[in-house]
Amino acid sequence: MRPAADAFYAKGIEPWSKWLMGKQGKAPDPFYDPLEFAINEAHKRGIELHAWFNPYRATTDNKYSALSPDHITNKHPEWFFIYGGMKTFNPGLPEVREYIVQIVLNVVDNYDIDGVHMDDYFYPYAIAGQKINDAAAYQQYGGDFTDIREWRRDNVNKLIKMLTDSIHKHNPRIKFGMSPFGIWANKSQNPEGSDTRGGDTYYELYADSRKWIKEGWVDYINPQLYRPIGDRLMAFDKLLSWWSDNTYNRHLYIGRPLIV
Repeated sequence: MRPAADAFYAKGIEPWSKWLMGKQGKAPDPFYDPLEFAINEAHKRGIELHAWFNPYRATTDNKYSALSPDHITNKHPEWFFIYGGMKTFNPGLPEVREYIVQIVLNVVDNYDIDGVHMDDYFYPYAIAGQKINDAAAYQQYGGDFTDIREWRRDNVNKLIKMLTDSIHKHNPRIKFGMSPFGIWANKSQNPEGSDTRGGDTYYELYADSRKWIKEGWVDYINPQLYRPIGDRLMAFDKLLSWWSDNTYNRHLYIGRPLIV
């Protein structure tokens, strides 16, 4: 419903997504509300609808001139850093976290959704030669943190905790779930990690997905386990076993497995 600080729904403050009519900010013609339509059709069939939000991605390319004048990058350019040619919300800014929470609550309050769902896009995936330009935010808000990496993880944790508290206060019936990248951490990085050798959420994306389950901040976890059984780097069966041992009585659903 929110791929890049834009909207597939009408009752919001962010511009319509370009993937509807080819231009950001242009309403569907003939007009309809895609989220309302999807909710109604799902509920007719007894299916829950969980609205998917991308919390931090603001653009998917460097064509900034094509953005709507109402896009948040034009209203608050100081909230973003550019990484890999894309603009990303700076998770270290308190006003960014508050803004994202309000965007989600707008949907919680105005639509009969059954859940709020987020994918694996937190801090950006590492790109060789690229640097996250958040030193100024760290200097201002880093507090007692002596390691910027720990501070980044705390920034994401703060948002997740704010979201779960706010969502459940506004509507206790709504579930809050996450679909992180399949590896929390490799055993070579952390003795509590999985027997894998791939990219991870904890060290690369600064997203401590295991903590969110352990602390009860999410109602379910939906890890992305793409690789086959017996894969050399990140085997489906090993990751399934690891996540099964690390759910802390929360629901575990497997995201898009590839089994051969």
